[in-house]
Amino acid sequence: MKTIFITSLNPFITRNILFTDVFETLRKAPATRLVIFCPDYKLDYFRGHFSAPNVIVEGIKPQQITKQDVFFRYVDASFIDNNSRYIHQRRELLRDKNYPRFLASRFLARAGSLRWIQRLARWVDLLTIQKNKFAGFFDKYRPNLVFAPDIFHDDDVHFLAEAKRRKIKTVGMVRSWDNITNKGLCRVKPDKLVVNNEILKSEAVRYEDMRPDDVAVVGMPQTDYYLKETRTPRTEFFKRINLDPNKRLIMFSPHGNRFHDTDWQIMQILKEARLNGELPENVQFLVRFPPNDDVAMGNFKPDSHFFIDRPAKMFQEGIYRDQELDGLAMLHLADSLHYSELVVTYNSSIIIDAAAFGKPSVGVAFDGWEKKPDIYRSVARFMDYDHTQHILKTGGLWITRDRNELINAVSTYLKNPKHNLENRQKIVDSQIWKFDGRAGKRIAEFIYSLA
Repeated sequence: MKTIFITSLNPFITRNILFTDVFETLRKAPATRLVIFCPDYKLDYFRGHFSAPNVIVEGIKPQQITKQDVFFRYVDASFIDNNSRYIHQRRELLRDKNYPRFLASRFLARAGSLRWIQRLARWVDLLTIQKNKFAGFFDKYRPNLVFAPDIFHDDDVHFLAEAKRRKIKTVGMVRSWDNITNKGLCRVKPDKLVVNNEILKSEAVRYEDMRPDDVAVVGMPQTDYYLKETRTPRTEFFKRINLDPNKRLIMFSPHGNRFHDTDWQIMQILKEARLNGELPENVQFLVRFPPNDDVAMGNFKPDSHFFIDRPAKMFQEGIYRDQELDGLAMLHLADSLHYSELVVTYNSSIIIDAAAFGKPSVGVAFDGWEKKPDIYRSVARFMDYDHTQHILKTGGLWITRDRNELINAVSTYLKNPKHNLENRQKIVDSQIWKFDGRAGKRIAEFIYSLA
């Protein structure tokens, strides 16, 4: 029997892996046992959704990190020199005024371009990382393969390190489109890596010292829902969100409090534009909160044309980063995009989801009616991130830099939904890769073939 470890310690892994055909295909594979690791306080939730005769769910205390973890996370994150990392470093300097730390980060960025420096850091990291953190699970289940779907997560790092010490096969995955360019060098390099698209493959080769033959391009498993599941009838969906099925819907996807505090001003701008006739009277707004954050509402008060959508399940009061999205939440997102005319957002991956439905996205690159002192404190900085640049190169995202540009873009798309359709398709082709509903199966079959 093949035993495969799967870590699910970030809510997006539950959504992208366990609630997709990755899990279902592996669960049904002959002579296979799956051991899923989740945060201990979510154990009942995971067992309720994923338990089966050949599936074991174990809870761990997540991210019990040491000083060694903090040190190597900082060093490896600094090893990559690109726009995204530089913006992060400048923001840290503005926040902490720690010039020695900033200069050290810039030095490491240059030094980290040397492969032997990267390899030395990984060797020392593996040599000094905490031993036996998860050794008991390895002794108990004796896995044939460890699948770490989030190679930058601290606990995935420890699972990979233990597997490396025992010479057990490892498969890693890049959780999101921005992880490599934002998070730097992964601490433990897996034997094989699965990624969504060719862009991430090229980044894995360039930044993570992966051999091209060891990187498998598979697509985005969470988008399989969009092709495989049928949409809720329009009247039923609009009843669910308490809005009018006879009016047009605009989705606004706020960034959340972790990034800035002016989301509410964009909502106010949209509300006022409808009230004063700059936008049609027959539009209404679904404000989809980020599944891992809260949104400051400021002075904004939603009226009957706004629905505030909090799509995720919370486990700890006030702790937003550990919320989970289940299969029903994914279907709700699909319905929301299907019935929306367009999406207003920042540099969110919702742009990719919208493009999958042929829906346009309008990118917000301004701070409501505030004027920030520099770009590093403005939402405009997100358009300079490396992963955003790949979207901008397609021409499929309409960037707006003030209130008038935002209203103009929204109005244009309401009048002509096919505007810029060809470039929006480029987003699908470059980011989703094969949009065929089989990404989950491709991942599972790749893992099974190596176990």
